[in-house]
This record gives sequence, structure tokens and C-alpha cells, in this order.
Amino acid sequence: MSMLFSWVAVVHAQGTVNVPNPLGADTFGPVLEQIADGMFTIAIPLVAIMGLWGGFQIITAAGNEEKFSTGRKTLLYAAIGFVVVMLAGSIAKVIANLFS
Repeated sequence: MSMLFSWVAVVHAQGTVNVPNPLGADTFGPVLEQIADGMFTIAIPLVAIMGLWGGFQIITAAGNEEKFSTGRKTLLYAAIGFVVVMLAGSIAKVIANLFS
């Protein structure tokens, strides 16, 4: 707690605070693009993992319709999720262009 007060005293004495920008962007548009790119980067391996998992469920169903249906749904939802992430990235770029 005393460290906080000493930092506040230094800031008050100097008058200004320079905090580095971790995103490297000054406006809303580029920040939104970086968030969309991050979502896309995370979505690619997740779709691959879910695709493998859905395929594994289908292969190991061994004639069980419920397990086969579960695997098919897993593949379908992974594909739908990836399409949503791609659309979100496109919408983010459109909004970024509007704000730039």
C-alpha cells in the first residue's frame, strides 16, 4: 500500500503519466482489428481439435446412432463457430474502415 502512495506522490510531483500503449493503436478501428485477428488465431486450432474430436466420435460410434449423431453435431457446431468467427472478423474490418 505504501508503494501505491509513493507512486501517486511521484506522479503528482511530475504532473504527467506516460503509460505505454500495449496494443500499439491509437484509434478504435485498429484495436478492433487486433481483437478480431486474435479471435481468428484462437479459432483455427480449436476448430481443428473439435474436428478431430467429432471425427473420433463418429469413427468410434460402432453402429450406435446416438454417438454418431453426437459426432456429427460436434463437426457441425465447429464449422458454424468458425464461420461466425470469420464473419466477426469481416464485420470488424468494415467497422474499422468506418472509424479510420
